[in-house]
Amino acid sequence: GDKAGLAGSHERILLGAGGPETGGEAVRFAFREAGARGCVLDVVRAWRRPAFQAPSDGPARGGPEEWASALLEELLREARTGHPDVRLRPATVEGPAHRVLVDRSAAADLVIVGTRHRAGHPGLQLGRTAHALLHHAQCPVAVVPQRV
Repeated sequence: GDKAGLAGSHERILLGAGGPETGGEAVRFAFREAGARGCVLDVVRAWRRPAFQAPSDGPARGGPEEWASALLEELLREARTGHPDVRLRPATVEGPAHRVLVDRSAAADLVIVGTRHRAGHPGLQLGRTAHALLHHAQCPVAVVPQRV
């Protein structure tokens, strides 16, 4: 990985903001870590443009970027209130989440993502994003399980 990231000298934590089913515990953990370290918390929600968009799916209904922004705001609302001292930089970025977060890990001291327990499967099941980060991130990675 990146020497500055491994040394913790970027003063930045990167949180990959997933959906409500994986994000709650990861968001709380990220805010606690950023507060304890006194660093910036970059929160990124990746989104993708549909391969095909019918004419009736135009701007009046809101596109994927607007949906991603609304989801990001919802995920951060509660944690932001409990941690007013944390410097927060939320962003929505077009692209696959695993690529966006691996690329941005070069400028972070820690990347945090959530995961959930899947019914019928013992233990923790990693999704594509967590798996890619564990293998390719340029800084340490924390995979935070969602409580059942």
